[in-house]
Amino acid sequence: MNPMSRFRPSLKSLSIIAALLTASVAGSVSLARMATMRLATTSPGNDTQKFIGASYFPNVALTNQDGVTRHFFDDMVAGKVVLINFVYTTCKLSCPLETARLRKVYDLLKDRMGKDIYFYSISIDPDNDTPEVLKSYRQRFKIGEGWDFLTGDEESVTLLQKKLGLFVDQLNPASKDSKEGHSLNLIVGNQATGQWIKRSHLENAQILATILQQLHPRQAQPLDLASYSKAPVKLTAVSPGEKLFYSRCADCHTIGQGDSIGPDLKDVSKKRDGAWLRRWINEPDVMLHEKDPVATELLTRFNGINMPNLKLDDGAIEQIIQFIDSESSSAAQTR
Repeated sequence: MNPMSRFRPSLKSLSIIAALLTASVAGSVSLARMATMRLATTSPGNDTQKFIGASYFPNVALTNQDGVTRHFFDDMVAGKVVLINFVYTTCKLSCPLETARLRKVYDLLKDRMGKDIYFYSISIDPDNDTPEVLKSYRQRFKIGEGWDFLTGDEESVTLLQKKLGLFVDQLNPASKDSKEGHSLNLIVGNQATGQWIKRSHLENAQILATILQQLHPRQAQPLDLASYSKAPVKLTAVSPGEKLFYSRCADCHTIGQGDSIGPDLKDVSKKRDGAWLRRWINEPDVMLHEKDPVATELLTRFNGINMPNLKLDDGAIEQIIQFIDSESSSAAQTR
């Protein structure tokens, strides 16, 4: 299936915007210091590409989901275009959403993954996230070659977070839930050129995939984006519910196109009690902790991937439900 086929016509113009924005990013990657940081060795006269960043990045040992030891600089970063983020498998907030979003980027770049583009998700919870746990988590999202989940000792992982600019000093490190405040940003870069860019975990998948391609000197066949000739004269208005759905829900759900990482949401208002549905969107973690029977059944049916708590207020929840209802009606009329 074309990865973009799920988008509504009113949002297809995003692919045009993605192309325009990423073209701008590509042109500014080497010019705008606010968007990049160039890391170079401090050794005098050492200007070969393979040593760029060698004295900056720690070459700490990490272990991937298969139990294989990988050294950060030598094995993971040197000579590669990479995307790096930090997660933990018991996260009930944004980690599942972030992984689902990156899975879309992964699918867009699938022909290059594990060849010249690599993803690394590093756990910040080494006590719980053993290689076996990481392997199971990776399998739930049906991730293949080129994307490793890794663990290491806490000191090494914290050092990497700081060096990559992704460390958040917890207000209460002794709190059991302090990890929930970890940085949700990610970083993409090319060690050989010294170009590194921090991006949001909510970045548009097309934009992020295009940036990764443009960071590499070898330009592969372009992504399947809409042609400029098909750009609308005027962008169709997008409702608040639609914006929320495509930024918070669409990575795991469709409306009328079948189950994905999570269930198809077509006619969900007719299938679920209204109060239950609103509470489920509002506090899924609490309902799972309470062992709500429907919530527990959904968790089992969808490979143990928990519904994240998106911290939405009542107004946002109503807007999402209204959009799903509207789309469900449209899908029924076009059958």
